[in-house]
Amino acid sequence: MTGPGFAFEVRPPLLTAYAESLHARTAELAAVGEAVAAVRVERGWFGKLPQSGFLADRYRGHQDGVLAEVGDLAVWLAAATRGLAESAGRYSSADRVVAGVAGAVEAALGVGIEIPGPATASDSASSDPHSDDEAP
Repeated sequence: MTGPGFAFEVRPPLLTAYAESLHARTAELAAVGEAVAAVRVERGWFGKLPQSGFLADRYRGHQDGVLAEVGDLAVWLAAATRGLAESAGRYSSADRVVAGVAGAVEAALGVGIEIPGPATASDSASSDPHSDDEAP
């Protein structure tokens, strides 16, 4: 559908930038996961506290849970990164195809075809029927 309530614009360079940003966050998340995995808590560290072995086991269980969540999030971020990059590529390809078809039609008909783009303030001013340059 078209019209003011349905119009939107996809900007492939922004999708690519978002993908690159997610890729960087995925690398940071991997580093955090490695740091969490590197922490070791030994049963003997809690000394003679009651149930000191239980405390170490609980920490290890919590650590395993955090590492599983980090892994799941890293998988999701990697999928989102790929999706954004693929979408940007598809939109860019579609834009090139449309531009090529428009050029071929223009050449065949010997006329120019204007493909509407985002409106700018200068476009609005030049299309105003009540501008100062025209007679009333």
